[in-house]
Amino acid sequence: MLDIANIRHFYFHPPADDPDRLPSREELYACMERRDVENCILTGGDPREWGLGKHGALIGGPGKPPRHIAQDPEFAIPYRSPRPLTWFQHPKALSAPPTPPEEVHAFFAHLSGGHLAGYPDRPTGAELAWIFRSPHLTTIERDQVRHVFACIHPWDLPGLLWSGGMSVHEVARAIHICTTRRQDVIAWINLFAVPPDNRV
Repeated sequence: MLDIANIRHFYFHPPADDPDRLPSREELYACMERRDVENCILTGGDPREWGLGKHGALIGGPGKPPRHIAQDPEFAIPYRSPRPLTWFQHPKALSAPPTPPEEVHAFFAHLSGGHLAGYPDRPTGAELAWIFRSPHLTTIERDQVRHVFACIHPWDLPGLLWSGGMSVHEVARAIHICTTRRQDVIAWINLFAVPPDNRV
């Protein structure tokens, strides 16, 4: 549950940039609101007319127009990179579900067909599953993985683990190797990150 008072606090008092610290959800909502106010002004709009910032209920409080948020700021604001691979080396991140090979191949065939359809010599499901798990990729394989992450539907991300039979560490490594910067992919994988010094 969001702490509205904290969102209002961070809206007026944004914390200093710190790339090693994951921002709270409240900070992201405040950042989104500041960004939307700024964009409204830059495009000749009036934040008061749109109920943005202090003119809307989210920041201005009761009695102001309610704020409709179309996209979750956790997946929309370009603010972060994937956590270091060492953050995905805890026991839960290293274990993979016991998914039957035929299910793994079918899932990756779905990804290949849906997101690499125009690619020359498109990999089969079995080939793409192997590529995603490999710690060493050719330039073409890296491009294929990057392309899948650029196009993948958010609801298919958990499928990499359950239907694809990958461990969190393997997915994080694939994200690092292909250097994707798609924010919803990065926000999703960062949910599993645990700093090495925080492990019990």
